[in-house]
Amino acid sequence: MLTAKVMLLGDMGVGKTSILYRLIYNRFEGQYKSTLGVEILSHDVVPVDGSDPMRLVLWDTDGDFGTQIFDTVYVTGASAAIIVSDVTRPQTVTRMVELVRGFEERFPGRPYRALLNKIDLPEAAGSAGAIAGLARSSVKSVSAKTGVGIVESFVELAQTIRRRQL
Repeated sequence: MLTAKVMLLGDMGVGKTSILYRLIYNRFEGQYKSTLGVEILSHDVVPVDGSDPMRLVLWDTDGDFGTQIFDTVYVTGASAAIIVSDVTRPQTVTRMVELVRGFEERFPGRPYRALLNKIDLPEAAGSAGAIAGLARSSVKSVSAKTGVGIVESFVELAQTIRRRQL
């Protein structure tokens, strides 16, 4: 089975852990303790095209790292990234864009998905404008609470990893 390391990046409280729990356990809990350092989970993704499953080794990172995450050993060997923001907090969307730029610089050509989480809540003014410079195909609106867009985002990312043989 093909295995790929995927980093989850984003500010504290944007829902990185909630997204993983929705993906892996299909559940949402309103209260989580902040991730300290890195939590590593794995999930087998079954592509819609019927090809073999792929194991994603998901590195859920501490939101305190910010863009300094790229100076740590945690990112070594990453095949892709999920970079998360909270649409109710525009500063997290700005940070998501900074993290996307940092990932593109550190890992040129590696795929990522920029996830605008918490779409079940009212979006804050200014959130949409911050993502204007990102490739539309890489930005997805999701909700860890309702599950909207979560599985599809990871399946698409896994298919891109397989296609690029990363």
